[in-house]
Amino acid sequence: MLLPEEQAWTRKEQKTTIVSVLILSATESRATGSEVSGIFKGNDQAAKLAFVSAHKGTPIAGKETVQLVFTDKDHSHEDQPGLKALFGSYGSALVIGIQFDGKVVTCDVVHEALKQKAISSPASVKMREFKNEAGEISGKLTTDGKAEALGQTWEVSLTFKTKAP
Repeated sequence: MLLPEEQAWTRKEQKTTIVSVLILSATESRATGSEVSGIFKGNDQAAKLAFVSAHKGTPIAGKETVQLVFTDKDHSHEDQPGLKALFGSYGSALVIGIQFDGKVVTCDVVHEALKQKAISSPASVKMREFKNEAGEISGKLTTDGKAEALGQTWEVSLTFKTKAP
């Protein structure tokens, strides 16, 4: 049987071990995971898109596509996050379809501040600094200021990196 001092030490060691594991897991996730940063606004209200993933998209005009899914809630456990994101399951979201050269072919905007919950506006967003190499996709998505669709405004200037599908 442990003395009270030894029990306290044991609890401290357990807490330290748990915290260490959590920190290492978070560091590993950041090191191997996806990154997204920048601006995403709907009707001048900011939303934080913290998660990005890439998935095989639906071919458009005979060309293969990649679906990029940006959300403010973790969608990594989902098989089809783009579909659920369009219905608001992950808060504010941006679902972008691109060709393998980075050309944007679809764009669906879901933002808590928009009256219309899903807006399709592919001509409003452009890809810059696109790279598809070494198993990663990265680039910058931008509307070059405010874009308007269905009488509402939205704006994006996001830099991202994620594993290629």
